[in-house]
Amino acid sequence: MLFPSLGSTINQSFSSVEKLIAKKNAKGAAVQGSGWVWLAVDIELKRLVVETTSNQDPLVTKGPSLVPLLGIDVSEHAYNLQYKNVRPDYLKNIWKVINWKYASEVYEKECP
Repeated sequence: MLFPSLGSTINQSFSSVEKLIAKKNAKGAAVQGSGWVWLAVDIELKRLVVETTSNQDPLVTKGPSLVPLLGIDVSEHAYNLQYKNVRPDYLKNIWKVINWKYASEVYEKECP
């Protein structure tokens, strides 16, 4: 469940939640080896971005103004037992358990 402010910003930035999900899934599937795909807010530019990081690198390595809202671990250990190393299936289903409330709270705190 999206909260109004974050939902509105997602629509402005990506046209829809579905397009955001498609973008995050595509970028997450393209990560070579271990890593993360992030939805973040750039607090300097006041905009949402989708970024990836390798291995266990934190999002701050992409820029000090990026604050993570949603991170998805795309390392094999996150999905290999249940999804038999089929990362796209994992990415498709992870959205069923995303904590939008937490992401919205962080967004509201960072972009009042």
